[in-house]
Amino acid sequence: MLTPAKDDFSVQQDSSPRQRDYNRRRFLAWLRDEVAILRTLGMDHRRIAAQLDIEEHDVRAFCPKPREKDPRRHLPRRAVEALLHGRHASIGGRTIAKRSRHLAVIAAAYTWDELLSEPGVGSVTANQIRLWLEERGGMLRYGTADPQSNNTE
Repeated sequence: MLTPAKDDFSVQQDSSPRQRDYNRRRFLAWLRDEVAILRTLGMDHRRIAAQLDIEEHDVRAFCPKPREKDPRRHLPRRAVEALLHGRHASIGGRTIAKRSRHLAVIAAAYTWDELLSEPGVGSVTANQIRLWLEERGGMLRYGTADPQSNNTE
């Protein structure tokens, strides 16, 4: 037997939860931006919490993660793999552990063209290796198409 359906629309509120979620997302995005701005101004978590009238643990949750002072400090995995298994890897030693300790020596044995010819290494990765090596006082061997040379064709 069928039961009659109620035409009471006060129970069904399909549009309001979506509207509430949208406002909540917008508010959380605004709050995250405000915390990031106040953090860059040098305020600590307690002062930010007092300023925005939220809990201190919420400020920690919204705080951007601290980044390294120098993003080029570490080589990306692609560059490390290319150096550890490349054509000049044997200079560093027979094992991966020895090669990883002598990574700068291996990188200094390359020319720009040789780096670009390694599989998985493009101009971005080659520049990352070159900059990483320069930070350690080394440099790539001079090659014909070295980006540091003045002969640009």
